[in-house]
Amino acid sequence: MDEQDIAESVGIPNLKDDVATSLAQDVEYRIHEIVQEAMKFMRHGKRTKLTVDDINNALRVRNVEPLYGFSSADPTRFRRTTVGSSATGTTELFFVEDEELDFETILSAPLPKVPLDVTYTAHWLAIEGVQPAIPQNPTPIDAKADLFNKRIKLDPSSTATQPVIPGIKPGSNGALNNAANPTNNQQANNASGSNGAEIKPLVKHVLSKELQMYYERIVSAVLSQDEVLRATGISSLQNDPGLHQLLPYFVQLVAEKVTQNTRNLPVLESMMAMVRAILDNDNLFVEPYLHQLMPTILTCVVGKRLGESPQEDHWSLRSTATDILLLICNKYGASYHTLQPRVTRTLLRAFLDPEKPLTTHYGAILGLTRMGNEVFKTLVVPNLKTYSTIIESELLADGQDREGSFMEIEGDVASTIRKNEASHCLEALLIGLRALIRSETEKQKYVTKDIPTAEGLREPLSVAIGPLLARNLLREEATQQNLAGVVEVIETC
Repeated sequence: MDEQDIAESVGIPNLKDDVATSLAQDVEYRIHEIVQEAMKFMRHGKRTKLTVDDINNALRVRNVEPLYGFSSADPTRFRRTTVGSSATGTTELFFVEDEELDFETILSAPLPKVPLDVTYTAHWLAIEGVQPAIPQNPTPIDAKADLFNKRIKLDPSSTATQPVIPGIKPGSNGALNNAANPTNNQQANNASGSNGAEIKPLVKHVLSKELQMYYERIVSAVLSQDEVLRATGISSLQNDPGLHQLLPYFVQLVAEKVTQNTRNLPVLESMMAMVRAILDNDNLFVEPYLHQLMPTILTCVVGKRLGESPQEDHWSLRSTATDILLLICNKYGASYHTLQPRVTRTLLRAFLDPEKPLTTHYGAILGLTRMGNEVFKTLVVPNLKTYSTIIESELLADGQDREGSFMEIEGDVASTIRKNEASHCLEALLIGLRALIRSETEKQKYVTKDIPTAEGLREPLSVAIGPLLARNLLREEATQQNLAGVVEVIETC
């Protein structure tokens, strides 16, 4: 086999002759070099037969990977002979007999099996403290058996009547306390008894006492009325690097608190602050828990009623939740391509549903506005004319058509609340329109185009987005300086 055949066998066709000659010379030099090094090991070993081990030692000296699958396993056989004559005396001499090989036998013998290549496989040993059930990992039964055998070796006097469970002391009648609610398991512990039955812990990994205490302190601090204590707890969540095991419990706590306390505004604000701190902590791997966090965040964005009274400042909570929603989309949108489209679809559905209250519309408008000018231009602007009539009807309603003084007072309060909600929706739409107009004006900066005056744009803008929004936009000085963007909004509708 010449150089061309070897080159073709490794996928290099049409090797040039001068290149093949140079490679052959270099290979010959390298082989001579390795053989010379191997002969040094042979001579130091007082041998005259070169072995595979000598070649491997020479390769190691040259920092080359040794041969695998070949070894000189045959034991060295010595023969005894006498040297000298009867006159001078004879001495025994032991030497290694060189085996005589028959070439015909060697050539007719079958070729040895090709040694297998070294391969590597990777698998997850544990993900977030939980061991996946794959064939490469030991099963829980095997792990318990190994632990039980180790316990017997350490304490031969112990009996095998009660199984050893990770996280449970032998002889105790309790399971590991659940960190999300460390006191809920006491009744189950008392009922389980110590009759040798197997008790399964309620968590998949054992939490240390220190982590349980840290969890309880953080939860009490975040839900505390003391602003200093609350800020300290949030700061710890934001910067502490050792919270991997507690992350699922914090996520579960947020989901439970938001679901059970939609009328408690301080609790909702504390939970959103906790979520923001968890997301800001670069040491935590939050991606596996996004599907649990997103519903709670969306609840605080488009929830029908947040807080005990509609007059409470739930607007700031919706704004904070919207910022968190945008942070998640920006941070994990590249990894999960359907994340932002699904969130946008949810917000758009809430915005276009006339049966939803204005508070829900406000959260949806705020979210779509902060998703970017393109989202607002594509999804919100074409629907502004229809939605403008809804807001205008709420702002013009006086609530004076009810009979009786009590009903009139109640109607006035309800009308004031509705007007306040409509005003917030109007302001959210104006914020999005201002940003869009500025952006479109910047795009048209170098485009020569005749731009009508503000009065000339009043009528077409009213037809495009409704009279209410048109009046509020054109009365602002900033809008009159960006009329090119107004023209683009009209063309979009």
